[in-house]
Amino acid sequence: MANIIPFSFRGELFTGTHNFASGGDSFKLALYTAQPYTTSSTVYSASSEVSASGTNYTTTGKALTGNAVAYGTAVASCDFDPAVWTTATFTAAYGAIYNDTQGDKLCVALDFSGNKTATNGTFTVTFPSPSTPADAIISMA
Repeated sequence: MANIIPFSFRGELFTGTHNFASGGDSFKLALYTAQPYTTSSTVYSASSEVSASGTNYTTTGKALTGNAVAYGTAVASCDFDPAVWTTATFTAAYGAIYNDTQGDKLCVALDFSGNKTATNGTFTVTFPSPSTPADAIISMA
């Protein structure tokens, strides 16, 4: 399976719903053991979310920081700082970035290409560099 861009997100970009710029909206990354999203999904879901019980994971995920927007002649993209959970004990196979400011609107569902595990260690989700916009976590050409 691949990353999922919900149909609703595309329309929301053109209506100005999401502000990815520094100082704009707040975004979160939630982690999942199974993919709860499809292209028709519209908002954050707690279904299949990583357990918060004794794992150092908080339900609804982690606030993303370092929002940045880059754009050039043909492509616009956004970026975030890595999301880091320390002293973590959990497995996640999927993630979802959603707009916490705008009613938990789903932006992208991520496929980690299999289970990723931390056992009393650090679990880090690093986003691709937007210096090559086509590789960014969210980009539009």
